[in-house]
Amino acid sequence: MSGRSPRFAPELLRRRVDPELPGLEARLAAYRRQAFASHIHDAWCVGLVLSGATRMRQGAAARRVGAGEAALIEPGVPHSCNPEPDGRLSYVMFFLDRQALASTAGEEGDPVFRAPVVRDSLLSRRLVTLYRALGAPGGRLSKETLLCRALGPLLGGRAAPEPRSDAGAAALVRDYLRQHPRENTSLAALAALAGRSPAYLLRLFKRRYGLPPHAYQNHLRVERAKALLVLRP
Repeated sequence: MSGRSPRFAPELLRRRVDPELPGLEARLAAYRRQAFASHIHDAWCVGLVLSGATRMRQGAAARRVGAGEAALIEPGVPHSCNPEPDGRLSYVMFFLDRQALASTAGEEGDPVFRAPVVRDSLLSRRLVTLYRALGAPGGRLSKETLLCRALGPLLGGRAAPEPRSDAGAAALVRDYLRQHPRENTSLAALAALAGRSPAYLLRLFKRRYGLPPHAYQNHLRVERAKALLVLRP
């Protein structure tokens, strides 16, 4: 449901999607005047303010969100975000459906955001990096890693199952990557194999092997390619 009025005339509006990250859409926008009445989305929304500021209203609550801060809005929550008077607002907004969130939060239940507004310089850099990666060359596992690192810390409310030790879970993923180095596997699939959440698996795998899964897979591919070159007459 859109609250966009006929007066909306953005100075900048760019939309990005990526076939490796289904269910995720990003929009880069900039405008000066009030454009949105209260409305809802069916998606989980993460909006990073790049410059200027907005008065974000969610239900009866109103908050100022400035440059470097991220506004977090869950599906079905009435909200509006407009520039401050005589100001210019620029932001990048990520819209995620359940399919996109599965690579970050796992499959069980709907996740919730930890807070309505977050200010974190590392998060801001990760969100910008994710936006730039959309539509650019890169494998699925690498891009899902960017998604998980950017959005994983924002989500809460579920504990990961613990069917086996952390060492065994990491070894299962390592062995799978060794056996299928060329497979365009997903972070969600590796997390399900390990019995961990995607965010926990990233931390666990790097702690055990010094690299996140996508970097480990890339190293395996390079080594296989080197071996093939050596075998050629």
